Amino acid sequence: MGYNRILAGACAGLLLGALVVTTSGPARAEEGHNHGPAARTISVAPRTEARIGNQEAVLAYDRGKLVLFLQRYSDGLPTSGAAIEMTIDFSPVTFEEVAPGTYVADDVMLAAGRNELELNYKIGDREGTETIALVLPQTAGQVASARSSGVPRAAVSGLLLAGIAAAIYAGVTAVLALRSRPA
Repeated sequence: MGYNRILAGACAGLLLGALVVTTSGPARAEEGHNHGPAARTISVAPRTEARIGNQEAVLAYDRGKLVLFLQRYSDGLPTSGAAIEMTIDFSPVTFEEVAPGTYVADDVMLAAGRNELELNYKIGDREGTETIALVLPQTAGQVASARSSGVPRAAVSGLLLAGIAAAIYAGVTAVLALRSRPA
């Protein structure tokens, strides 16, 4: 009878030890768990800037519109009356002044990634051409589809499941071994 108690105690200890080892590990936050709102970032739109003589040009792209803000570099005074045209994929696009120093081109389609845009300008008596690079990120739809095509994450670690299975096997084997022994 003493041998059976020792064997039962050893099996129980082994089972408890296996359970502790397999279930202990780093804590992870599962889906739906958070610690409040994330830090807010404010992003106007994909944009770039260039210096044209004594002028500063900031070009922004948002929902199919290119917006060019043109101002004097030295004092930030908006520049009115400029003639702005841009060549995008070998097609000319004309900008219209909508406010002092603000020029807009509608119905412009740009691809994600780096876009080389050729800016043709006439500001006062000065004319010229500048090449401006505008980098556009992937859209939210493109990012979501890229994320969904990946392999889904497992809810429970495979190592944890293997440890639990080994502990159950050891416990059942111990119980069966104790029952099959003659008393």
